[in-house]
Amino acid sequence: MSAQAHRLVFMGSPDFAVPSLDALVESKRFAPLLVASQPDKPRGRGREVSPTPVRQRAIERGIPSMTMSKETYADGVRVITEARPDIVVVVAFGLILRRDLLDFPEYGCINVHASLLPKLRGVSPIQAAILAGEKTTGCTTMHIDEGVDTGDMLLQDETPILDTDTAGTLSDRLAELGAKLLIKTLDGLIDGSVKPRAQDHTLATHTKKIKKAHGAIDWTRDAAYLARHVRAMSPWPTAYTYIGATRLIVEEAAPGSPQRGAPGVVISLDPLTVATGDGTLELRVVRPEGKRGMSAREFAAGYRVQVGDVLRSD
Repeated sequence: MSAQAHRLVFMGSPDFAVPSLDALVESKRFAPLLVASQPDKPRGRGREVSPTPVRQRAIERGIPSMTMSKETYADGVRVITEARPDIVVVVAFGLILRRDLLDFPEYGCINVHASLLPKLRGVSPIQAAILAGEKTTGCTTMHIDEGVDTGDMLLQDETPILDTDTAGTLSDRLAELGAKLLIKTLDGLIDGSVKPRAQDHTLATHTKKIKKAHGAIDWTRDAAYLARHVRAMSPWPTAYTYIGATRLIVEEAAPGSPQRGAPGVVISLDPLTVATGDGTLELRVVRPEGKRGMSAREFAAGYRVQVGDVLRSD
């Protein structure tokens, strides 16, 4: 295999994409000559305008970078094509690429997707895998086409979903898995050992973008689902409920006893247990909005929760 360095452009935005960028830089032969990312925007409590995690890493590593949005897409494509890449790598970039860029690089536009395609296409595969109660998930590298995660697959690798996994911990693990898979994929494309294979579209499932409102706990759902919901909504948008005038973020929970009650009704204080549509949910760590996290027992005592109180979704 030749040690020749290849002209590569990297397109990515969130934390999930940073390990892939790091792996490319450290590989030497695939070190990006340019990084494209979503526009800088206000972030954090101070709302200071700052770059995406990917562009911040590019700045730290001294890699030329640019921002790209729907409005500046054409200008972005012009800059990228002028760089004459023979590979474009896309990891959680946030924009759908069009044919004007997809057909340009010799080796195509390569994507790292956080699911075992064709399952869980779309923008929220990690949360969806936890919500669905999947036991395993993984990453897929593929050639990008004009569909949403419909391109020919290249390589896959998998990891178990632990009972303790949140979307945050699973995302971190998949980001590292995807970074290693990306380098293996690029090596295989260059030496011809990796061949594209079409997806079976009849097996495809799809995910939707997670929004803040999706964190609301629907107490009519069964306890096992709600325990997964709490994990899938962590760290964002968080699973939440209301008790009185307090918006309560549930950070840790688990299915409780099979005792029954009206959904949302507190049936025990030690441990703090709430009836669901099927079974009960034991709340373990909670956080009143604007306050620190605390044990559910501490919350129940401090906020004078009573058996029979009702937790609401709105």
